[in-house]
Amino acid sequence: MNNGTPEDLQKSESAFYIFSDPSTFPHIVLLVIFSGSLYGAMSMDVLGSESQGAAIFVSLSLSYMVAALIRPSRLGRFLLTVESNGEGILKSKYLIKGLIKTLPVIALASLIWYFFNASLDNENLNDIKLILAMMFIAMSLFQGLTLTTGWIEYGKKIRGPPRDSRTGLTLTILRIVISLLLLAPLVWWFGYGAVNPLNANFSTNLVWLIFMITVVFLGVLMERYTKSSREGAEVDGVAHDRVYFLIFITSCWHLLSSWRRAPFTVDQSSVGLFFEEVILMSITIVLAVWSLSKKGHKRGWRIFQGQSAIFWGVCFGFAYCGSVSSLTVLSEGSLMTTTAIGHAITAVVMLAISPIALSRLGLSEELEERFEAPDHSLPPEEEPHFQPARVVESGDDDIVEIVD
Repeated sequence: MNNGTPEDLQKSESAFYIFSDPSTFPHIVLLVIFSGSLYGAMSMDVLGSESQGAAIFVSLSLSYMVAALIRPSRLGRFLLTVESNGEGILKSKYLIKGLIKTLPVIALASLIWYFFNASLDNENLNDIKLILAMMFIAMSLFQGLTLTTGWIEYGKKIRGPPRDSRTGLTLTILRIVISLLLLAPLVWWFGYGAVNPLNANFSTNLVWLIFMITVVFLGVLMERYTKSSREGAEVDGVAHDRVYFLIFITSCWHLLSSWRRAPFTVDQSSVGLFFEEVILMSITIVLAVWSLSKKGHKRGWRIFQGQSAIFWGVCFGFAYCGSVSSLTVLSEGSLMTTTAIGHAITAVVMLAISPIALSRLGLSEELEERFEAPDHSLPPEEEPHFQPARVVESGDDDIVEIVD
């Protein structure tokens, strides 16, 4: 198996570069199109897709797992990636090539789906749907871990020389105010339906006022909970502060998603919920792919680097969308309670592990390079030098002198 090209190794440095790479972009498009189409088909039970949709999602997820494993090889590069030659992705030539490169994955998924149908009856196929739906909770846990890990990888990228963490009452209040300002548009859009809050009834205003108070309480609590993890003489405290804030605001977004699905808030359409799930899932996939790529590059794992990491992300995306779609079918179109629990788990996981995660951010870049660099201050220890023995013969044959 080929170890990959230098270009592949460079792609592990930037999440934007990975996802903007034209050579794998058709697979991202395939994820978006197939996930949306299958979700709609399962919701309306088009052509029996309610019972077959879960098997199709699993088949696509498994096929992209295989694609991720073979991508570092020359065969994987030939079958799965498009050479755009800088011509742009809107050219007909690129579109045709992109479609062709998705066919091997679709063909493998079709074979897996056929195997499911040949070996399982309708009842067992429904069990796949149930299992996939139950995986939503596990994926919510995984989502919290992935988002936190992704922000830690971002922190490693931006960390600099040792700097003090910015703590104190004033900065705590400033971060909480910024959090409220960032969440306010989402509350207005999702909580009030993009209408004037002054026209809302008392119960609606009370519900969202309690949410904002909860954010303030969590902000104060997390500042104290993570303070020791962000301080230290040999760490970049500013980078730690920034990563902490990103973890906090992302967890608050998930808390908002959970809050607005609770029975005491305004009902939302399943279509709107699905699109919100897509946005949150996209953020998770981006951070997961970037984290995998960085770890794979650092540890030399070719199957997790660059383009292989994208295929792992698409694999997770199909599994996640399949779990959401299966839940939609099993709950007869209502995702409120289950997805509320899932988002609450994600938020709690991110907040709970944030001190441990911040401690893994490590030393500042300057000190880490100093510790990893070889020490040339001391001269290498000289080995004893032995001169080979030299035999000196005298004129007398019976006398032999050995001189060192």
